[in-house]
Amino acid sequence: MNKQANKKGIAALLLIATLILVLLISGIPSAHKATKQNCIPTSGIVQELKSGPPGIMIHLKNDHKIYYISHKTHPGISLNALEKEIMGKNIQLYTSQDWSPLDPFSSMKQIHRLQIGDTVIYAEF
Repeated sequence: MNKQANKKGIAALLLIATLILVLLISGIPSAHKATKQNCIPTSGIVQELKSGPPGIMIHLKNDHKIYYISHKTHPGISLNALEKEIMGKNIQLYTSQDWSPLDPFSSMKQIHRLQIGDTVIYAEF
């Protein structure tokens, strides 16, 4: 009886370790380059802009998600210049379609392209 309990304990431990490993691997950002084909367009009116740890954060009116331009991918972009250009305007954002267990509800999305009409303000592609 003791050997059966040990086998069940080892099996449960391996199952938990495998689950943790899968979650960690799926949380690693993908290395694929953003393109217009693998991004989702989102439109809205800019309600607020602020600078924070992930980068310049953009809040759209009636949208609970936080969109941001990473300081790592575009360090030269200025919050003040961007604020003058897009505040209160209807913009179109392109964000990637990836999912992460670290952000299961996709509440923060990195911007890969930002435009007003046909005028591109920021683009990685």
